[in-house]
Formats: sequence, structure tokens, C-alpha cells
Amino acid sequence: MRLLHVRLEGWTATFRLPLIYSGTALTAPVPPYSTLLGLIGNLAAREIKPHETRIGYKFQSAGTSYDLETTRRLELDKNTGRLKAQRIPGIATRQFHVRPELDLYLDNLNLREAFEQPANAPCLGRSQDVAWIKRIEEIEVEPCDEGVVRGTLIPFPQAGAAGQILNLPDYFHNEQRGYTRSVGRMAKFLAVRYETPAHIKRDDLFRVTTARGEEVIYLRSCSA
Repeated sequence: MRLLHVRLEGWTATFRLPLIYSGTALTAPVPPYSTLLGLIGNLAAREIKPHETRIGYKFQSAGTSYDLETTRRLELDKNTGRLKAQRIPGIATRQFHVRPELDLYLDNLNLREAFEQPANAPCLGRSQDVAWIKRIEEIEVEPCDEGVVRGTLIPFPQAGAAGQILNLPDYFHNEQRGYTRSVGRMAKFLAVRYETPAHIKRDDLFRVTTARGEEVIYLRSCSA
């Protein structure tokens, strides 16, 4: 089986956790699948549907840190009854990954053009988390029944694996222009950090040969 392998690197990455909208803005340990669909769609200049490709990945960073940034809050105008920006901005603390590295694997080889001729700058989370593409190649992979995975999301529960349990969207509906997007499907995942790999047995595992040796990835269908 052939997969498209793309390696991206950046200075920062931020993967917003759902249901956390006040206080310190925390980042997920690894990117959600919906974020990766958005990344590809940004480069292709169109919405990428969840059925268009299966996604596997491995994410790592040099660590996390915190930054302060200004925020613009809204308030109700007493004269017009409409929302307006507050005159004095707020200050928020935001967590982010430092020097992120993402190895992305897709089974839709036709998406290669989106990475070779991107319509927009690749971003690992927010628009200011600018990344660059280091490698684009097609590789051969072999299915396997078990192996060591790291730096990725796998469905919860999973025997033999430990990590942060997250309730995350697989994808969003973003078809109606002028309207906010809506969640397509939620699922529970284990975030297996790069530093704490897990030896697991399950379907949709594939063995990948890289310059660092053999690795195993979990290839997810976001529309299944």
C-alpha cells in the first residue's frame, strides 16, 4: 500500500482543547484529526471532506511554554443594542508547543499537489503558528497487527496504552458560507505522547520504514 508522507516543521504549534474558553488556554498534546483536515484544506484552498483521505501522523515538539497576548472582548452597546469591541483589550495566557515536527501520512495520493503548490501558508493550529514543508514523498507501507505508536491519537479505550483522554471532533461541517461551522462527529481518544510510546494491538496499523528505522502508525478514517 502506498501513502503520501509529508513532513512539516515550525516554530510554534497550538491545538485548542474544546470546552476550555476561559482562563489559561491549553494546547492538546497532539493535533486532533479535524485540525489536520483543516491544515490540508488550507493548502488546497477548499474544504477537505472526511471521506477523502485516511490520516496517520506522528507529532513531537521540544516542549511547551506560555505566552501572554492581548484579546478583544465584546460588549453590548446600550444605545444601539448591538455588540461592539470593548475599548480596553484584555490579556490572556496561552500555552503552545515549541519547535513542533509533524510527520503526516495520507492514503489519498492526489493530495500531493496541495503540498507541492500550496494556496496558503501551512499552519500548525492558529494562523500565527506558521510551518514549512520539509519533505514530500510517496512510500510503501505494510499492514501489521501490533506495534509501538507514539505522538498520535488512538481511539479510547485501548489496551496497553495510557495517555490523556480527550473528547474531540473527527471533522467539522463548513459548507454554508457566512455561517459558523458545526461538529460532524465527536469521538473519545487517547493522546499518546511522543515521549511515552505504547505497544498496542488493533486494526488499521501500518509499518513504515524511515531514515530512523521502522515505525508503526495508526491510519484513521475520519468518516467511518
